[in-house]
Amino acid sequence: MTDPNITAVPDAGATNVHVHVAPQDSAMAVASLILGIFAICTVWIPVVGLIAWILAPVGLILGILALNRSTGSGKGVAIAGIVCSTIGLLGCIGWVVLIGMAASVGVGA
Repeated sequence: MTDPNITAVPDAGATNVHVHVAPQDSAMAVASLILGIFAICTVWIPVVGLIAWILAPVGLILGILALNRSTGSGKGVAIAGIVCSTIGLLGCIGWVVLIGMAASVGVGA
């Protein structure tokens, strides 16, 4: 099944081309990082910060899952997602502590 109109010239100016493709990051790792960054950004806004209660734990879970699955550059993104989500979750817990302290001080006065 060769086409008679095609002529093959062996090694006529052929060069070897080596292409390096960077490994793709895990989608879960990237999602974890994005959710962690959004959690950090929203936790400090009083009413909007309630969204961080959803974003931070989901980002933390996705980051842990991505860390267990990924190899190479995906691990760094997963670790960054875990760190950002943890900071967002600590901010949420900080708000609860702060509101609890304010409420306990207000009751005794």
